[in-house]
Amino acid sequence: MIVKHFGFFLTVSFCLAASISGQERPAAPIASPTPVPRISNALAAKLAQANLPEATRENREMAYAKLLEGQRHIWALTNARRTRKASGASTNAANARAALVAALELDPKLDEAYTALAEIYVSAPPPDVDEAVALASMAVRIEPNSFGAHRIIGRLMTFKSGLSSGTLDKAYAAKAVAAWSEVVRLDPRNAEGWAFLSEFYERTGRVDEQIAALRSWLAAAPPLEEQFYQRTMGGRVSLAPQAASLKLGPALLKAGKIAEAIEVLSTVAADDPDDEGAIDLLRGAVESLNGSEAETAVLSLKQAVSANPANAPLIELLAQVQGRAGKVDEAAGLLTRTAELLKLSDRDSAGSLYVSLGDVYVSADRTNEAVAAYEKALTVRGLTPSHTMTDDEREFAMHVFEKSIQALKSANRTSDVRAVIERSRRLFGKDDLFADRSLISFYREAGNKQEALNAVRKVRARVPADYGFVRLEATLLTELGRVDEGVAIIKQLMARKPVAGTTEGGAVGSIGSVVSAVPTGDEFSNYLFISNLYSQANRGKQASEAANQAYNAAQGVERKQIARLTLATAQQMSGDFRSAEQTLRAILSESPGNPIALNNLGYFLVERNERLPEALSFIEQAYRIDPTNPSFLDSLGWANFRLGKLDEAERYLKDAARLNSGSSTIQEHLGDVYQKQGKADLAKAAWTKALQLASDEADSTRLKAKLKSK
Repeated sequence: MIVKHFGFFLTVSFCLAASISGQERPAAPIASPTPVPRISNALAAKLAQANLPEATRENREMAYAKLLEGQRHIWALTNARRTRKASGASTNAANARAALVAALELDPKLDEAYTALAEIYVSAPPPDVDEAVALASMAVRIEPNSFGAHRIIGRLMTFKSGLSSGTLDKAYAAKAVAAWSEVVRLDPRNAEGWAFLSEFYERTGRVDEQIAALRSWLAAAPPLEEQFYQRTMGGRVSLAPQAASLKLGPALLKAGKIAEAIEVLSTVAADDPDDEGAIDLLRGAVESLNGSEAETAVLSLKQAVSANPANAPLIELLAQVQGRAGKVDEAAGLLTRTAELLKLSDRDSAGSLYVSLGDVYVSADRTNEAVAAYEKALTVRGLTPSHTMTDDEREFAMHVFEKSIQALKSANRTSDVRAVIERSRRLFGKDDLFADRSLISFYREAGNKQEALNAVRKVRARVPADYGFVRLEATLLTELGRVDEGVAIIKQLMARKPVAGTTEGGAVGSIGSVVSAVPTGDEFSNYLFISNLYSQANRGKQASEAANQAYNAAQGVERKQIARLTLATAQQMSGDFRSAEQTLRAILSESPGNPIALNNLGYFLVERNERLPEALSFIEQAYRIDPTNPSFLDSLGWANFRLGKLDEAERYLKDAARLNSGSSTIQEHLGDVYQKQGKADLAKAAWTKALQLASDEADSTRLKAKLKSK
């Protein structure tokens, strides 16, 4: 389409954001110019006259001459602003206004002159946004296809909408969307228009329209200028197609279109192998895949890998997807070949590839091969007892040992678990606490709570000030039915002076973890922990009281929200279902994407067998945000069980059990699924393990009844 209107060819540097926000100012202060009378009212009145005659040919020609004169002054104004010549800017702005007003006196229907005047009112100090909008609107009234006028209105309404801030003015946002929609109607390949439309659609929850706008942005022409977009959106943002891809990927993920997201992000990663943002997004997308989507994703990732055969992160992702698609040997071959090629030149990447190989084998229940791969990862990195490890190497070794231990736990190979823990002790040294923590966790998950407690107390004798082990002792006492002793330990802790720099995460039982590290020595975190202990012991009244004390002690919005999440759990445990739901819905009204609130609300509804489709929707939103959270996977499996979708329930619950083998709730849910599927032996095994892990008397009684019925 050829856009004939003169406003399209105005390439004046649009300085609205800088002028109004003060981000760009002349070197020296400018005295305010003599106020220029507002002319929009007079021009509008003249334009509204009935039977306004058409300008004569002579007047039209003179009007265009004045328009060109005004344009020359606009260019001079732009140059004066660029060189920070204040007097020149003021003079040229006045001359431009005079020329353009003269043009409109000769031809009141010259829409290009209204557009040019509007630009003057936003680019020359002091800016007058309302006057600019009025003038641009007149241009549109005269010529609905005035590209320049629509773009000015779009930019001004975008500015006034507060898009760049935390609060969006919906009325101005709607006007901005209308104006940008006209811009892209007139120029379907306008990157700026599609970019802003995608932002507004995202902020207003219009996901499908956001995706469509991003796809159009992806196909848009390279922009001539990006200044207004950059100043509005902040940072080093770009209107280039790659920027659209990086936004399209997450939008597709949010819409549940995982395979399409992987296709888009794979292209970005292939074009720029060093783009860590695209790789991170791809990793999140891969973790959300289900079986049918995995087949499609394999093709996209193969193309990316073929373009970058040495890109270890891409290869890891491809192998992960192949594993999910059931092509375990193909994934193993790819990882092994690449790791062997890299082990001499890049030991870090080779070690990571062997860790991924172990993960692929774990997902296929091939434990021996998984443990061997994890061992190979340590060997490739050269991590032996005689080697002095850096902090990064120690972190890597801990990560590998945790995976190996978890794989062996899931396979019920207790003697091998002990052997790996002892090997970690030899590698890290006798004073390191990793092996102690791993052994205590092993005792707990095996149902040997008293042995775990004894081991904790033994460690505490060595490191009495370690807050983590103090809280672990309190947790174990609670699991042994001695919650009052556990609470007493924490209250003793509260009387001590905090140890600088120590942190400990709060937890909300099997429903969901409060994933926020907080200082362990303050009132807030300790009351929060006490509330969780009481909830674990099914003492809802005391749990609610402690949660309220945590709320009163909390400083800041985030901490208060954590306290309310804990309170909702306590309310649910005490049977106050209505209050629990109200608390969580209030949190979601403030933070719609809070994954813990989404999961917990969904889980509460599932537990009560109420509004199951809505409950599943809440849980799925949480799962998309954190697809490897075992609590979210458990909730998702349990919701599918309630809905009669047993295969899906089994898949999600098995994933949850792999990630958290110490949860009684997950094992009980898995047993219930097996029982419903007619898999009696598997159901009995899962319930038996759940009974070993159970700490509450009511849970133990229920599980014993299930086992007795078999």
